[in-house]
Amino acid sequence: AISMMYYLATEDSRKNPSWKRRQHRFCDSVSEASVMEMYDALYLSQLAYANSMDDFKEGLKKFSNNEWELAYGTTQSLPTLPAHFVLIHKKLSPLDESGIQSILPWENKDSSVLTVTLVVRGTKDLADALADAMLEPVEYRGGHAHGGILENGKNLAKKYIPKLKALLDNSGRKSIRLYLVGHSLGAAAAAIAAIELNDHDWIKAESIGFGCPALLSHELSESTKDFITTVISDSDIIPRMSGSSMANLLIDLIEFDWTDLALDDLDFTIERAANVFSFGKFLPKKEAVLDWAKGFIEREVKPKLQKKKRKRVSNVLIP
Repeated sequence: AISMMYYLATEDSRKNPSWKRRQHRFCDSVSEASVMEMYDALYLSQLAYANSMDDFKEGLKKFSNNEWELAYGTTQSLPTLPAHFVLIHKKLSPLDESGIQSILPWENKDSSVLTVTLVVRGTKDLADALADAMLEPVEYRGGHAHGGILENGKNLAKKYIPKLKALLDNSGRKSIRLYLVGHSLGAAAAAIAAIELNDHDWIKAESIGFGCPALLSHELSESTKDFITTVISDSDIIPRMSGSSMANLLIDLIEFDWTDLALDDLDFTIERAANVFSFGKFLPKKEAVLDWAKGFIEREVKPKLQKKKRKRVSNVLIP
C-alpha cells in the first residue's frame, strides 16, 4: 500500500500538464465537425445506461428533434451480448424526401442509403463485468483481440445481420450506413461488430467509442482506423488496462524504492506538527525520529525491496 501511494504520486508529478502537452504536440487537430459528431455519439452512449426502455425512449425524444425511433433494443445484458439499442429515422419514405435530418453530422443524405444507428451499453451489470474480466488475448483476423469482448461483438453482429437485411429490404434502399456508438465495453463491442458487419457489401459500418478498453493488437487496430474512432479521456485507466499492463504495474510496484519519499514526508510532517499544534513542543525531536526511521528502513525495509530488474510483459492489446 505504501509503495502504491508513492508510486502514483511520482507518476503524477512526472506526467504533469507540461509533459502531456509535449505528448500531443504533433497530433492532428480536431475539426469542429468532428467534435459535433463525438458530442452526439457521447449523448447516445450515455443514454444507453438508462434503467429501463421507457427511460431510454424519453431520452431519445430529446435527441435530434425527436426524429429517431427505437426499432429494437434491450436493457438486459448477457455475458456474451451487451445491452443495446437500434435506431432508425422516422421518415423512411418517400425516397426522394429532401427534408430528412441527420442523426449525426457525418450522415450521407443519399436517398439510396438507409441510415441506422446501433447504440451499445457499457459495463453496468454483473454479466458485463464477466465479459470485461476475460482479458486473455485470442487470435482474430491475423492479430489478437480481447477474448470476452470479441465474443460480445461477434454475437452483436450475428444477431443483427438478418434484422438489418430485413430493414433494408423493407425500405427499398440499396445499402445501409450503420453507425455504432458506445462507451467502455460498449465501445469495444461496437468496434468488433463494425469489423464483422463490414464483411457484407450492403453495409458500411463506422464506429465511435469512448473509453474503449484494450481491444486489438497494434497491426489490427491500425487496419481499422478508417472506420473506427476511439476517444480516450486523459487519465482513464480502462483503455490502458490489460492482463499484461496489470502484470507490469505489479512489477513496477515491487521494484519501486519509496523509502526516500517516505523520509521526506516524515520530515515535513514532524516539522509542521511542531509548528501548528499546541502540543508540538512535546513531540520528539525531528532529528531523533528521522534517525530512528532511517535505521528501521535500512534494517527492515531495504533488504526486502526487489533489487533485481524483472522482465516486463509485452503489451498485446491497445484501444
